[in-house]
Amino acid sequence: MNSMLKKYLPYAAIIFVIYIFVPFIFYIPALNRFSAVAYYFIFLVTQVVLSAIYCSKHGLDFLFALIAPIIFIPSMLIHNGGFARIENILLVVIYLVAGIFGLFLGDLAFGEERRKREKKEQEAAEEVLLQAKRRDEEERERMTAQSAARQRNERARRSNPRAQAPQPRRAARDNDDDFDYDKYTADMDKDLEDRVNRLLDDE
Repeated sequence: MNSMLKKYLPYAAIIFVIYIFVPFIFYIPALNRFSAVAYYFIFLVTQVVLSAIYCSKHGLDFLFALIAPIIFIPSMLIHNGGFARIENILLVVIYLVAGIFGLFLGDLAFGEERRKREKKEQEAAEEVLLQAKRRDEEERERMTAQSAARQRNERARRSNPRAQAPQPRRAARDNDDDFDYDKYTADMDKDLEDRVNRLLDDE
């Protein structure tokens, strides 16, 4: 409902200003006899043009054609004698028909362009949605792979308890790739061997 109001409001505001305030111009004595220009030309052209413009942007929407006839009712009550004049009722029908004509005119003139634009927008939206789904699937696969790897490592540690001892050394190696652990362990073994030899010699 709010989206419809947002679409209609700019056009309804223009129609309201023209239908309510333009007739005041013809209150001037010199222009009084030309008041029919407002009702049979200015109002009519306004309805056709705005309907065509609206259709070029939003497509065929026959509810839009009701805006001008509805706004004309207070205008005719203020300026043109109200329902006492049969021509006013005829004008309501004329403005309704003019609105429908303007919608078809806008669809005929700009409908193809609008449909191409809407198709491109839809394709762009679908592409964005597809990319989002791909990212979700990739993230899900990555998390599944990580979970499976952790489970395998856990099973391996449980099945081979001796493999747990070197883990701190591997973790340290991952944190410091530049440290020569092989040389470090070899030196430790050599130092231990030297100490054992010295103890045997002392005995």
